[in-house]
Amino acid sequence: SSLFEPNCITARSCPRLRLAAMGRRMRLPRKSLLAALTALFLAATAAVVAAVAAARCFSALGQLGPRGSGSSAGDEVTREDRTFPSARRTTLLSSAAGLLLGSGVGGEAQALTREERHVASMFLQTAPSVLGLADASAVSKRLSNQAPPLSGSGFVWDSTHVVTNYHVLEEMKNPQVVFATRDSSGEERHSTLGATVVGADPLSDIAVLEVDAEGRDLRDLMRPLRRSTSSQVRPGQDVFALGNPLGLEHSMSKGVISGVSRTMQGVLGRPIRDIIQTDASINPGNSGGPLLNSDGAVIGVNSAILSTSGMFGGVGLAIPIDTVEHNVASMISNGYVSRSSLGVVFAPAYLTEVLGVKDGAMVMKVFSGSPAQKAGIQAMGTGRLGDVIIGMAGNPVASNEDVFKILDQRSPGEDLTMQLRRASRKVDSDEFDYVDVKVRLGSSNSKVVAT
Repeated sequence: SSLFEPNCITARSCPRLRLAAMGRRMRLPRKSLLAALTALFLAATAAVVAAVAAARCFSALGQLGPRGSGSSAGDEVTREDRTFPSARRTTLLSSAAGLLLGSGVGGEAQALTREERHVASMFLQTAPSVLGLADASAVSKRLSNQAPPLSGSGFVWDSTHVVTNYHVLEEMKNPQVVFATRDSSGEERHSTLGATVVGADPLSDIAVLEVDAEGRDLRDLMRPLRRSTSSQVRPGQDVFALGNPLGLEHSMSKGVISGVSRTMQGVLGRPIRDIIQTDASINPGNSGGPLLNSDGAVIGVNSAILSTSGMFGGVGLAIPIDTVEHNVASMISNGYVSRSSLGVVFAPAYLTEVLGVKDGAMVMKVFSGSPAQKAGIQAMGTGRLGDVIIGMAGNPVASNEDVFKILDQRSPGEDLTMQLRRASRKVDSDEFDYVDVKVRLGSSNSKVVAT
């Protein structure tokens, strides 16, 4: 009764109850008495349930293991399962809260909404197809069954290939793929396999690797993810980013599509178009992982973040799956992505602004043997501005991006006429000459990165 002092009703403290106990008629209204007894019964039941839940929690907390030397057990990270004991305590306390709410031992699972159960099921189905990328030198230094330091993420494309970002592999001498699986006892295992780079396209930031089976049946590891189309994505649509952010394997973050048809600056200023913007949390290590729709199908490849701190700031960028599909097929077939090319490098916008070039695309460098060199296009030189492209195939050119847009619509081997604004041959003149040149477009690939 000490738990409920203000509302305590006992035979000793209440004369009317003492009289009732002696067989005399009690004057309390029957409804009030029933309400009091009901409240007392429910309070006692809640106290018993709370005591049982607390006993279970403290028993489970005792099984979390001894504290590590010099650090708090609550802050310790277990490498084997990449889980945080403090998070497990939270789960146990949540279970206790479920008991107090009358949901029983399975209350936490039963509290999931239909949507949450769908997302949890989708994660269990797709996570095994998401892998880590590491350099062989890092893999060789790890302890037995310890996850090597991961440089990024990737995902299974088909029975032998995996897809990731070009920048994830850019500095790797000997890339290897790392699968995290669980054995029959539930213990996490890491399977590390060698891989060969089939194609790496810096212009779209996509790379393809072929996994070395090493005499092993890969069907249990190589489970391709389903792919959707990125042409139908809409702002506000739910998306899920999977990968290994900061080395935390098999992580998922949820967000929405914040924008579509964004443009991301690529190598040598060549833009990547139709980029998907999302607020799903993307951090270092997520690069190369899949961006999924609510059906668990890939709609993009996580590639970059816009941030002033180097960590996620609410703007994540993913390469659309339609672009990835086209380029991956080309790399698997040919080893590279074929694009129409002039063989030049354009001056960046800040430089043209300083030089007073208000419109057009100014040529900063011309590659030897390129279509541009054969056509007589001139690059910047000492004390001389480079040619400024102001028109291509009858279309006006106001910026570097306009040139790329026109090139993306053309095929290698096509002829087109270009209009150039060229610095006058007269040294003391500020006038420009206007020149028309005919160019036969070349083909760029991953071995020769040029516009």
